[in-house]
Amino acid sequence: MNIRKKIIAVAITSALGMGIPSIAYADNTTASITGSLTVSGASASEYTATAKDPKTGLTRNIEIGTDGTFRFSKLPVGTYEVAISKAGIVVAKDTVSVSLGSNANATFDIQATSGPEVISIVGARINNVDLTNSDSGLVIDKGEIDLLPVARNFTSIALLAPGTVAGDSKFGQTASFGGSSAAENSCYINGLEVTNTSQGLGCGEVPFEFYREFQVKTGGYSAQFGRTTGGVINAVTKSGTNEWDFAATGRYIPKSLASEGQISRGNGGVGAIFRDTTNDEYNLWEYSVSAAGPIIEDKLFFYAIVNPRNVSNDFATQSGTRSQYAPDDQFIKRDSSGADNLFWGAKVDWNITDDHSLSFFGYSNRSDTNSDTYAYDAEEGQIGKYLGSSLRKRGGTAKSVTYNGNITDDLSLSVMYGKLETEYTNTPSNLECPTVSDSRQIPADQKITSCGPGGSVGVNVDENTQTRVDLQYVLGDHLLKAGYDKQERFTSHTSAPITGHSWTYSSLAPNAGIQGNDGNLYTNTTGQQLDYVQDRIFAGGGGFNSDLSAWYLEDSWQVTENVMLTAGVRQDKFDNQGVTGLTFSSFKTDLAPRLGFTWDPVGDGESKIYGTAGRYYLPVPNNTNYRAASGISDSTTYYTFTGHDDTGAPTGLNPIAGANSTVVNSVPTPAIQETFQSEEAEPFSKDEYILGYQKQVTEEMVMSVRGIYREVGTALDDYCGPLASQATCTLVNPGSSGTWSLDNDGDAIADPGSRQTYSAEEIGLPKAENTYKAIQAEVNYTADNLRLNFIYTWSKSYGNFEGAVKSDIGQADPGVTQDFDFPALMDGAEGYQANDRRHVFKLFGTYNLTDDLSVGFNSTLSSGRPLSAFGQGYPSNDPSVYGSYGDTFYLYTNQCPDTNGNAQCDQSEKIYNRVERGTVGRTPWTFNLDLSLNYDFKISDIDMRATVNVYNVLDVQEIVSQNEHYEARSSEGTKNQYYGAAYDWQEPRYVEFGISGRF
Repeated sequence: MNIRKKIIAVAITSALGMGIPSIAYADNTTASITGSLTVSGASASEYTATAKDPKTGLTRNIEIGTDGTFRFSKLPVGTYEVAISKAGIVVAKDTVSVSLGSNANATFDIQATSGPEVISIVGARINNVDLTNSDSGLVIDKGEIDLLPVARNFTSIALLAPGTVAGDSKFGQTASFGGSSAAENSCYINGLEVTNTSQGLGCGEVPFEFYREFQVKTGGYSAQFGRTTGGVINAVTKSGTNEWDFAATGRYIPKSLASEGQISRGNGGVGAIFRDTTNDEYNLWEYSVSAAGPIIEDKLFFYAIVNPRNVSNDFATQSGTRSQYAPDDQFIKRDSSGADNLFWGAKVDWNITDDHSLSFFGYSNRSDTNSDTYAYDAEEGQIGKYLGSSLRKRGGTAKSVTYNGNITDDLSLSVMYGKLETEYTNTPSNLECPTVSDSRQIPADQKITSCGPGGSVGVNVDENTQTRVDLQYVLGDHLLKAGYDKQERFTSHTSAPITGHSWTYSSLAPNAGIQGNDGNLYTNTTGQQLDYVQDRIFAGGGGFNSDLSAWYLEDSWQVTENVMLTAGVRQDKFDNQGVTGLTFSSFKTDLAPRLGFTWDPVGDGESKIYGTAGRYYLPVPNNTNYRAASGISDSTTYYTFTGHDDTGAPTGLNPIAGANSTVVNSVPTPAIQETFQSEEAEPFSKDEYILGYQKQVTEEMVMSVRGIYREVGTALDDYCGPLASQATCTLVNPGSSGTWSLDNDGDAIADPGSRQTYSAEEIGLPKAENTYKAIQAEVNYTADNLRLNFIYTWSKSYGNFEGAVKSDIGQADPGVTQDFDFPALMDGAEGYQANDRRHVFKLFGTYNLTDDLSVGFNSTLSSGRPLSAFGQGYPSNDPSVYGSYGDTFYLYTNQCPDTNGNAQCDQSEKIYNRVERGTVGRTPWTFNLDLSLNYDFKISDIDMRATVNVYNVLDVQEIVSQNEHYEARSSEGTKNQYYGAAYDWQEPRYVEFGISGRF
């Protein structure tokens, strides 16, 4: 197929068919065709409607009612021929396309005669206003993606949608939806959830050649979707048809054509190198071979693909675990190829009858990567001695079976069962050298380093077993939906530091203090800078699981031809168990409403006013099970030292405060519900309201505008102050009262008589606040040769916490971040959040120069993110206010006037500056332009396509993330020399070549 025909086909596939509206809502793998028949001179009930997929032979027949409406539900994505018949004679035809998240409409107007009817089809024009949908987002098929310069991952697809921005680079390739953190999204492939169950960061994926269509839900989604307070990425894969199809693709990203990276320096840009990407290199070569066709014509089909991948990735990094204070001093070379990085996948579809089908889906995306670590001199750009290696096991397997059936013309049923297994295990080779970090403000060549890469040993494997049942029933003008789904999430996660220790060297300024569990642990009264070392021992873990279930009801009511109302309700249950099998956290949500409406104010089907309102809940992730209920021991001991050995470990150790030199943040006793969860606590939730208007201006152009308001209804986080159970902290709703028992002796039994109710004032935490306000404007233009999408989003993301994770300090501990651990950490926290982008412009599209040659483009212009200045101290050392750790919004000035005349620096005499969140500027505006060139040609009877994509054509490398830790690690009053230095920049320009052939 040449490019011009391809562009037109893509436009038709992506369009949302419409005419006279009829109740029809798509689910996450199928959609519906609705239609209407008007007959002059006869009754519509004398006619029959038929929908047929010519590629698979799937055919559905239905008797048309007296009102002239008809509906085909649970249809796989594809193009269908809709025919109207009387007495076996076809009197009218139309062709419609069914897409994810949308519904096609076929409208017929015929004149009855004594002979064959006169055919007059109304509504065959392509329209982009779907009167059956009130949700927000984007639907795009792989054919269009192939013509755009878009990186081949879920996140890049999501970033095409309105209201999405890139997540912090510390979390990998992630996206923030509507002001939510990057750990609040969910992803589905063929109805199987493939989200990372431990942290919510990232998703399982398949090669792009395997995908057929993508749907990005940014808001207003129905009660069928849950367990997310961000957005939903939904995809379906290709299936076989009656036509044999063979394809081979190749993709090559050469490191030789990539631009050089950047360097950041400390001390305002004139100090030592902090980050160095100038020697980073990435090289990829992959190919895929796929085959699809009928096993039994019109009945049984298959699609199979294999995708070997060769990837090398070299980059500079830091030793230790304190990246905020550590310069690049190591260099990693990673390689994964051959059988160690081989994807395979398959889908088998069985049309048992025209009304009943089974689909089998499975894949393996396992990869084993060898990672070698070397010493690195950033100032000279030289790679030094070999330090050790590790084997990184990533990916896993997925499998599912799905039944779709039309029990009657009005009743349909879907059942899905599946299982996802994913591994995140690192196995190091060097077990003699501990993790060593040196955060002292000294030249890099004077810092103490480990003799190896450091790190930890253990396993990390997730399993997610899923079952769901969905029913749809048409009752007059109502489409009733009901469903139940259940997930059993099991994780095996253990960890222990190499050699049993993890050392961090720091300096303490005169009169600066170290906070302990019960107040001040130590104050430097030496009158000079004091070097010390802390040993954090974080070890434990095991096997634990979470049981999640939900039911929902929804009614879509076609009130009139121009008005549709949707009312739904969903209730979730979240149960989390620890290594003992006992439940330590259990929540049953309130009934969560999902309301929506669409109204065609003119009645011509070319515009709509729509709105949605809903509440969404987020489950407690398995990372919380690991931190609180897997037997983790987390203690830090502070020492003075006299030197270090060849491994980097300190020598001449002396506890800095004698017997009181250790801080215990977790004991190796799994949490129990009586002590870990406040009895009044409610799960994390968000409320969302959307009001929008969409108008088809011409046959080629659709414009829309919408307003969005989101706010956190209830926040759920761990409180670790002295009123909490000291074994593992306690889950609370910040700003509310709570009742719980204590386990202060760490024996996993509630202390007798310890159950008590604490007021919000006693706990001292502020009420959690997080709001997102946005106005989005869109223009979509589709013509024969040109397709354009323009999106502008104005937004504000404001509050005293970001959500499940913390981008500003790079903490990926959803549900148990440092937020709300102590009141002091929230003093000054209110402000614009790290994912706040006031202005975002997006423009992408394709233009065909000839029938066989097209260009694609994808561009984004975005304002910067707000910046903070984190400190390491607080004006009060009262343990009920300030605990033993955490980044504050206070900076110690090193001024301590002796106001009471005792010749000492008392805590109350120290002078601090309060620097509220997001008040020290923003990162720069960023602009990115990607271009592609696509050429179709033939070799013999093989349809070929050659593609060149150039990403970041202008090679703009503005800062996207920078160091916000003003004070050095655990060293109030000592400025971090790397404060303000860049962590990351826009990715340098690189080139991607692609070739594909089909026959």
